[in-house]
Amino acid sequence: MLHLKTNKIIITTDFSETSYLAIKHGAFLAKYTKGEVFLVHVITKHWEKFNVFTPSITLDNIEKASDAVQKKLEELAADIREEYAVNVTTVVNSGNPTTEIVNIAEELEADLIVMGTHGYTAWEDLTIGSNALKVITKSPCPVMTMSERAEKFGYKKIVLPIDTSEHSRQKVNYTLELAKQFNAHVYVLGLLSEVEEPKSEQVNLILHQISELASDMGVICDIELEMNVKNRAVSTVKYCEKINGDLISIMTDQDAELSGFFIGPYSLQVIHHAKVPVLSIKPEEHPENIDWSILAGT
Repeated sequence: MLHLKTNKIIITTDFSETSYLAIKHGAFLAKYTKGEVFLVHVITKHWEKFNVFTPSITLDNIEKASDAVQKKLEELAADIREEYAVNVTTVVNSGNPTTEIVNIAEELEADLIVMGTHGYTAWEDLTIGSNALKVITKSPCPVMTMSERAEKFGYKKIVLPIDTSEHSRQKVNYTLELAKQFNAHVYVLGLLSEVEEPKSEQVNLILHQISELASDMGVICDIELEMNVKNRAVSTVKYCEKINGDLISIMTDQDAELSGFFIGPYSLQVIHHAKVPVLSIKPEEHPENIDWSILAGT
């Protein structure tokens, strides 16, 4: 069963505006959940393209790049410590961003990665924020991503989409525990396509069981079932906008590696279009060991 842990929060930065938003979101989470921040930058072969330092300097080798990045990270870390009163450790590595970030997360046994969806190679790929999507697919822990539009801080309205896939409910406990931490209102949205409408009674039962579980945990919860859904991702994002939501909690698709995407198409579209942070939770590898008693009868 997946449970909320935020003892060690990795925040990645490439010194872009989106990554500065990620720093604010990650530091905010750390402050309210008493977590520790690890501020990470990965120097890649593309580092020569960026002029993020003032005054401008010439970096003629990787050692000088590392020194300059370390100095910049320490300045950001000092600002985070002062504003949010959390412990911050800076980490500078070089290599492939996805590989290095995932390796750091595994070595630290990190609980959460926070990052922007635009980064080093966003303009070089057909998919938005390729590094973020690769990290989500391979990360050993949940990943929170946000675009440059996610300027609202605080999580008072959390959208929890539920469909008929076998792993959709794995995020329930995690999301409710996060909601309890922030005293947030959870909006559970059931999503059924036209061909899935015969399952409406089953999904309605699941929604009500989630509502009961939320009540037992002291979390306010609304439920809604949307029928004849043409595109689950579009419906999720529109619903979030309708209720003025602050966060969307989703599962990454289990067939992401086989689909030809860095991540499954539903998750990809939600992350691409959402104007709020998206929390992506990877399914447990052995669903047969999951305790479904919290949603008995589904």
